[in-house]
Amino acid sequence: MSDLATTDNELGAATPPATLGVLVFVLRYEDLCAADSMALPPLTHDGAGFEIGRASEVRPPAMQGKTFLLPDRFVSRVHARVVRRDGKAFLEDAGSKLGTFVRGERIQGPVALADGDVVEMGQSLFVYRLVDEPTAVRMITRPAGFAFGPTRTLCPELMSLAIDLEHLARSDQPILLLAETGAGKEIAARYVHDKSGRAGPFVAVDCGAIPEHLVEGELFGHRRGAFSGAHEERKGRIRSAEGGTVFLDEIGNLPGSAQASLLRAIQENEVTPVGADRGQHVDVRWIAATNVDVFSEKSGFRADLRERLAGYVAMLPPLRKRREDLGLLVAHLLGRRGVERASITRPAARALFFGDLPGNVREIERTLGSASLLMGDGPIDLRHLSALRARVASEKDEPESEPPGAEVMDEERRYTKRPPREMVEAALFRAKGSQVEAARILGVTDRQLARWMDAFGIPRARKGLSGG
Repeated sequence: MSDLATTDNELGAATPPATLGVLVFVLRYEDLCAADSMALPPLTHDGAGFEIGRASEVRPPAMQGKTFLLPDRFVSRVHARVVRRDGKAFLEDAGSKLGTFVRGERIQGPVALADGDVVEMGQSLFVYRLVDEPTAVRMITRPAGFAFGPTRTLCPELMSLAIDLEHLARSDQPILLLAETGAGKEIAARYVHDKSGRAGPFVAVDCGAIPEHLVEGELFGHRRGAFSGAHEERKGRIRSAEGGTVFLDEIGNLPGSAQASLLRAIQENEVTPVGADRGQHVDVRWIAATNVDVFSEKSGFRADLRERLAGYVAMLPPLRKRREDLGLLVAHLLGRRGVERASITRPAARALFFGDLPGNVREIERTLGSASLLMGDGPIDLRHLSALRARVASEKDEPESEPPGAEVMDEERRYTKRPPREMVEAALFRAKGSQVEAARILGVTDRQLARWMDAFGIPRARKGLSGG
């Protein structure tokens, strides 16, 4: 009997639907180092459901019967319920003291959850994902995540990709990784190398960082006396990876002349050092990565080289598409810096975790790096997010850009009651100080926002930013 079937029986289902919703507990703002993220069992039939409430004592988050218990003192004893009706999962607040938030807004009644929705209860963050049945089975079989590189992943797409890469690892199939900057291309490449069983080293080459006139010598090496200053023979990066893996990072930035030489090396499994008369055989695994669309004719990338490298094309999801991994990533990044305990205020968490994260994992790492040094004995606050503030400031003169987190706000909804202070502060932060823009994010008039600011004692924006 499968794990999914076992879960179905527990929830009273007979036949699971083709698409299932999985609510993932991501992190608690009070304990960023916990790394206790987990996937909750999916609801497989109409009428199935579970409650979310506070654990009576400190313990890891856990599913007990039909209740998910959180060690969160800001969560009510019975805080919210998730129920499946008409093939959809609905989230409803159970009369909690501090409310339940979906996409940054406090819900007033049952809300149908959509793929990627961010949910907050107390100081805890969740993400809802819609997945196919095999992926749901995989997620509940490994509720704490799938090992991927130095950490784990709860992202359905990344879990599936990791399994494919593991199957390919022991072959000689070239792999082309496509991903945005900072999304983890080298981690994926190292994952393949570690699973490959190859005895040789993993050698990473940043193709965009080598001056054009040095590319061939850097890649293929050179003979002694090949040119002025060549006082000794040099192997080059490719021969240095003998028996292992060559990772060609940012291959889209490789000059055209070097592309032709690299094509020959891959085709013939040999490299010709600068100044040599004949090629030398190499046994390496080829993995390339780029954030450039090398499949476009406008890229200028050789089609024949692309076809050689694209034995398998892996598309890594950006971090904004895998927010369910934020808890594991944040704990890992803080742990690398020796931080054993850290918390974050709700406004800072929303500014950091709800945004579009254009720098992906690298942006989170950079931002947390400085924040962990500035926070002292207190929580990470908005003022500690220097890297994020710098990016927001650089976007002030770009009218086309969205404020961080705008895509997770539902602009069609409007508050009928005054929201919590931290929500107003977070909206003002996302709006870069503009009360007009903050009011748009909250779905109210700027006059209503001004009244809320006065009630909370939040200083008004200086003239010119408030919109009058």
